[in-house]
Amino acid sequence: MVIVSAQHFLKFQETAAPALGVTKATNDKGAHTVHRAFWLSFLLVLISVIVGAVAGATAGDILGPVSSRSISVMQVLGALLLLWGTLFVRGWDIQTYRGTTLIERVNQWIYRSLYCIGTAVLVASVVWPQR
Repeated sequence: MVIVSAQHFLKFQETAAPALGVTKATNDKGAHTVHRAFWLSFLLVLISVIVGAVAGATAGDILGPVSSRSISVMQVLGALLLLWGTLFVRGWDIQTYRGTTLIERVNQWIYRSLYCIGTAVLVASVVWPQR
């Protein structure tokens, strides 16, 4: 529900939280943060997929088909970037109360960059024609 509408979730939590035996959020910011983060991440993934698909198709048109070994190397590289981003990202050890320090923003930027590039490389490897 929070994905569709943070406002509806906040109204729902008023009655649902006590009935479920959980504490409701102390402020409304969390629901809006989750809602916004969900759609921003969806947009980043969509853009990464489009960039990868266009890059793979363009490379296929310009360079022609590549060997299955080259495709495998690209897939390993894409997986490496995705896993590296997952293992790299720092959370609690650098987190501040507000989560807006420069190092926290740099941390998120690096994490998202690795994920977007890794996704684009994987998609390009799928779209690029093989010999």
